Amino acid sequence: MNSTIRNALTALALAATLTIAACGGGGVDDEKAEQIQERATQVQQDAQRSAEEVRAGTKDAEQAAEEIQDDVTDLTNDTIDAVEDSNIPDEAKAQLEEAQKQLNEAAGE
Repeated sequence: MNSTIRNALTALALAATLTIAACGGGGVDDEKAEQIQERATQVQQDAQRSAEEVRAGTKDAEQAAEEIQDDVTDLTNDTIDAVEDSNIPDEAKAQLEEAQKQLNEAAGE
């Protein structure tokens, strides 16, 4: 698999893990947590579909990676927004902010 796709999928896994950690701690509004988890599931499904399309030769790997990266960055930003005023541990907030920074840098923002 193309390393760009692999890197994007790794970022997706990181974002999903952080999303679950942030929303599973009980500090985020239940409705927001559910929305974020649903979004994380959708992003993961879209990434898997894109990877299959790349393997089948129906989608360019770079385009797929950019789409995945954009979705992951949006998911992470949504997660950060949801936890900003919550009562999750500062360490979890710091991890999310670091992930957001790394994803934004990877996206060239």
